[in-house]
Amino acid sequence: METATPAPTRAQVRERIAGLINEIAEIPLERITDTATVDGELQMQSVAFVEVQVAIEDEYQVEIDPIQLVELNEFDAIVQYVYETIRNAAQ
Repeated sequence: METATPAPTRAQVRERIAGLINEIAEIPLERITDTATVDGELQMQSVAFVEVQVAIEDEYQVEIDPIQLVELNEFDAIVQYVYETIRNAAQ
């Protein structure tokens, strides 16, 4: 009998998204703060942003609304949105 993989904690989601941004957009982890914005401190190019979105979807097997991510803009708000999406998908 297989046991379900437990849903990740919010801290784990935050750490993984920061890691993906670091890997894909080559942004140093120290610049990825809770208040950092995609179009401000992170200065992410749209192509890298889409690649991060796809990587999040692949990582957690969820569908993420790209427009919602753009509108959220702030790293902590994006983490919260992804965390809630993962939790809702697991229910």
